[in-house]
Amino acid sequence: MHRFQVIAALALLSSIASGPAHATAIDTVDPSAIAAFQHALNVVDFESVSGVTPQTIPTYNTGMPTNPASRVFNQLPGVQFSVGGEVGVNAPVLFDLGAIGGAHSGTHVLGPVDFDGNTEFGSSGQIEMYFPTKVASVGFWLNPALGPVEIIAADTNFAFSHQPETTLETAFVTQGHFVGISRPGADIGGFKIISLSSTVPFTIDDLSYGTAAPVPEPASAALFGLGIACMTLARRKTGQWRL
Repeated sequence: MHRFQVIAALALLSSIASGPAHATAIDTVDPSAIAAFQHALNVVDFESVSGVTPQTIPTYNTGMPTNPASRVFNQLPGVQFSVGGEVGVNAPVLFDLGAIGGAHSGTHVLGPVDFDGNTEFGSSGQIEMYFPTKVASVGFWLNPALGPVEIIAADTNFAFSHQPETTLETAFVTQGHFVGISRPGADIGGFKIISLSSTVPFTIDDLSYGTAAPVPEPASAALFGLGIACMTLARRKTGQWRL
């Protein structure tokens, strides 16, 4: 292995390491892709949320009253919820879909309500999240019987932090899929899910979030291995590191 070959390999590695990092949006039903996204993240299946009583609903109708004891605000570690109204008051509800189906794990999901605490399964449905300690990845399953949504990752959520809010990434994603956004670093402080349908709602399940860094690109890992191999071979031939 000649010196210029080692230098070329290391230069290529350096260009990859210093190149721009990009967010990754996931919108899939592929088990391996989902497992890779969820690796080292908190995964909440909503089957048991401390202090919250799930509310059974018979249909996905808008305007049904909900139980305040079913609202999820700050009962999960590292994340707080709202539906775009008053923080700590207007919060999404833990629904039991046992009678109608649509959950991915068990029967419980998180769904939107309006500012009066009634079910909101229409064009105004939304769920907002705030992460006091910023995270790198947020993902979840969407109800296959319901509609698509827009997801928005931001550096904070103004309603919670009272700090200027800047959008980092957005994506339009598919019902019945595992969807989400993963960033190169832990800079997501706010996340919004907004209904895209004028008549069809959404619910979420298996909420996955945390500070785990994205898995390196396969090409980058291969080139890193190539660089190490080049340097090792050069050392074996010369008996010392020579660049």
